[in-house]
Amino acid sequence: MAEPTRTTFPAAALAHMAGRASGRLLTLDGPRSMASALVRHGYEVFCVDRDPAVARRHGHAGPVPTIAARAEALPFDPCQFDAVIAHQSFHRFSPSTALSEMARVLRPGGHVAVSYLVRDDTVPWVRRLAALLRTVDPDAMRGDYGDTAADAVIASKYFPEHDAKGFRIWATMSRRDLLSMVAAQRRIAAADAAQRSDLLRRVGDLFDDTTGGLDSVRLPYQLKILRGFVDHDELTASIDVASDVLTIGF
Repeated sequence: MAEPTRTTFPAAALAHMAGRASGRLLTLDGPRSMASALVRHGYEVFCVDRDPAVARRHGHAGPVPTIAARAEALPFDPCQFDAVIAHQSFHRFSPSTALSEMARVLRPGGHVAVSYLVRDDTVPWVRRLAALLRTVDPDAMRGDYGDTAADAVIASKYFPEHDAKGFRIWATMSRRDLLSMVAAQRRIAAADAAQRSDLLRRVGDLFDDTTGGLDSVRLPYQLKILRGFVDHDELTASIDVASDVLTIGF
């Protein structure tokens, strides 16, 4: 079952990712909502996305500069950023190469923040939802979020010091939102019409029972953030601290 497409990131979580009251940040293959939120909180933000179409779309939407590039080959001079943020994306990178590049573009004292939004299935109504979905799809709501990929930061020689912190996030969903999310699941969409209709009816009943007549339910998530603090002494090539002017190379 997919994560919410619209997420409001708590100010405290954004500040923890950024690590300071102001500074220049780089986000890698992350959601535009996070980059925009960081800008609203006073940070100078640049985005990298490996998909040129996404980079072009985000760039046209403004006001965050977006560049088509890969995390494994960042087109920036050394020591350009105070923090590099990878939200819901680190598992798609080649970790050794990407972490080397992140270390290279970070300023002394900078850090990488790897974050994942992981659904909390311990909440009673969510457990009941999972049980319903598994009557049609035995693997429903057993998703691999990719968050274990962050362990590579802990093992990296470029980031010998690290910390971890979690933030509770509630995604508000209407009845229609919940039914649409369930209906979009691959195996449920492929089920026969009668089975699918019966499941959606029972999910609707669960929504009504949970909300007690209200028009929305809250789906619980944990925002898990792992930060690693850079050690430039471990880089194979020496670097010079850049000026405050951002340099992009192609």
